[in-house]
Amino acid sequence: MSEERKKDTRRRVWTGIVYPESAPENWKKKFNDEYHLTWCCILHDKDKNEDGTEKKNHYHVMIFFNYKKSFEEMKELMDSVNAPIPQPVVNIKGMVRYLVHIDSPEKHQYDKNDIECYGNCDIDKYFKMTDRAETVALNEIFKFIRENRILSYSRLLEYCRENDKMDWFELIVKKYSWQTNMVINSVYREFYVVNKADADRQLEREKNILKVREMFKKGYSQVKIADTLGIGRTTVQRYLKKTEKAERDSDFSKGMEKKEEKREKERKEDGVLGRDLGEIMKNEEQPPEELFKSK
Repeated sequence: MSEERKKDTRRRVWTGIVYPESAPENWKKKFNDEYHLTWCCILHDKDKNEDGTEKKNHYHVMIFFNYKKSFEEMKELMDSVNAPIPQPVVNIKGMVRYLVHIDSPEKHQYDKNDIECYGNCDIDKYFKMTDRAETVALNEIFKFIRENRILSYSRLLEYCRENDKMDWFELIVKKYSWQTNMVINSVYREFYVVNKADADRQLEREKNILKVREMFKKGYSQVKIADTLGIGRTTVQRYLKKTEKAERDSDFSKGMEKKEEKREKERKEDGVLGRDLGEIMKNEEQPPEELFKSK
């Protein structure tokens, strides 16, 4: 292979920066009508320097060719719009995604829809998720459904549209609609159908406990109670123990309440005397002797 071949720096895709204040007013028309380019650009008007100061507004430009172009050819083209030195693009996908800073979360995130495409320039394929990225996004979607108990497919899509989650929206609608519906149905069964059934069973148990207690107090035997309510004798015994314990707890609680009321009354009476003494001691250096004399 010749030395010249080894040093071939020509590329099919180039990128550059165009400053609106320096470029001709019709620079986009020039690219389209004079050079007939396949290209795209986006205005960066919210970029900042490391010290927090704002950068000058500028366009990032990408130009695609069917064959390789040399640096000299590209420099001539970019000079025509007063743009700085062009750069060859090696990683096309990375450069396209950089237009909106999608892989640089520390930078301002631009909208993909703000990229201007000309000459049949198709860049959508470069924004497709990798398998790993899809897995991560799906995990986030399913976690969101569960934590927020989303029970409607249409409500989930509405949330995506209202909260600028178009990556979620496209993933759900174009590839994982069935799986998403399965998760929503699962959440519905888990939190509503199953819980409702548990609640109904608990309510039925509580009703039976009350019936067992009433029938037992009326003198019914445990066998008769079991046959009448359609439950086992062991269950009847367990329910009776619960009611007995509840009654004991209730009696104990009432007794404690009475004792506490008595102690509170005594504390109040002591508190009145304490306040009177305190008031006297506050206003007089020597308390009257009559306070300490027995009657």
